[in-house]
Amino acid sequence: MEKSFQNEIRKIAHKTFEVTCYMFALDEMEMDEESLISDHTTEETVSSLVTFQGAAEGGMVISADEELFDAIAANMLGIDVATEEEKEGALCEIANIICGNTVPLFAKDGNICIINPPKIIKNGELYSDGFEQFYEESFHVSLDEGTAYISIFYKRV
Repeated sequence: MEKSFQNEIRKIAHKTFEVTCYMFALDEMEMDEESLISDHTTEETVSSLVTFQGAAEGGMVISADEELFDAIAANMLGIDVATEEEKEGALCEIANIICGNTVPLFAKDGNICIINPPKIIKNGELYSDGFEQFYEESFHVSLDEGTAYISIFYKRV
């Protein structure tokens, strides 16, 4: 059985959102009931996929609820209202940072992982295609401006 990376990735995500977007993690007592039972798999969900290869092969998908998607770019750029392109770019940058800080967890015996540029996935596109034989870990990160949903697919090579 493969080691779980969920706790380490959650810490990386919290730090990334805090430093780049000035957003802070919530604990369950601070969340409303709707957030606790929210399903993030809607057709309007915008996600960013970052794939990687090297010491491990796989991909990381980060999805943002509508509130978070709107707030990421505004906070990163210091503007009131971001364009769709700015929002997508900011989500890709967050995914790139989180994935870039996650892949060293797979490094072993001098082998490293190379990450590929992030891409946007929209409208219910299946991102898990090609990852059927991979380990998968999925969880959410609740922040003061919305919720991020993170899935990582990986296998060591």
